[in-house]
Amino acid sequence: MKKILIFITTIALVGCMQKEVKFGDENLELRGTKLYYKNKLFTGVVTQEVPFTDRVIRIEYTNGVIKTQK
Repeated sequence: MKKILIFITTIALVGCMQKEVKFGDENLELRGTKLYYKNKLFTGVVTQEVPFTDRVIRIEYTNGVIKTQK
């Protein structure tokens, strides 16, 4: 029973982890207004380093659409 509980907890944590992908990844594809990663709607964060600075731009997506902040 303990092994099953550990397995289920591990699967839940891995499934809920947010994916982070760098801008320019060959698996990212914009189709119309939706972003896809490996032919699936992308949910996660796209990051891009700003040249000559220490800044990183982070854009969060949910089901291929930019997540709006409230």
